Amino acid sequence: MIRQIAIGTFVAGLCSGIPLALAQAPLPDGYPDPQCKKPQVNMVMPSTDERHRADVRTSNDSDAVNSYNAKIKRFNGDLTAYNDCMHAYIDKANADVKIVQDQANAELKLITERANSSMKAIQDKIRQAVSDAQSTNTALAQDTAKLRKQ
Repeated sequence: MIRQIAIGTFVAGLCSGIPLALAQAPLPDGYPDPQCKKPQVNMVMPSTDERHRADVRTSNDSDAVNSYNAKIKRFNGDLTAYNDCMHAYIDKANADVKIVQDQANAELKLITERANSSMKAIQDKIRQAVSDAQSTNTALAQDTAKLRKQ
């Protein structure tokens, strides 16, 4: 019976501390998507008409080559910007994950310390209750023995 009371008290004390710890650092509902602009692949892929005209053209058509090279250069710049943006997003997301993990570990440490403190207090009370019960039983046994002698 004493053990059941002790366990019940411990669980109640532990459960009452958890919502307080979680309420101190609310977690976000979601994490934002990256806002990086993807490069347009279709910008550098020639259309079917352009491929057909390229077959008809001679290799001396410098305007078409220059136009294509400019598109490739623009695409490469967009791709570099996209890669830089995605790397920055991933680095920030990893830093945010570390912050959340550190907060969770700190809260878990506090919960563990409170639980250990509560358990020690409960165990001390159990020891005292057992000691009181033993003293009472000893006193009752002595009183019963005196009554039997009479």
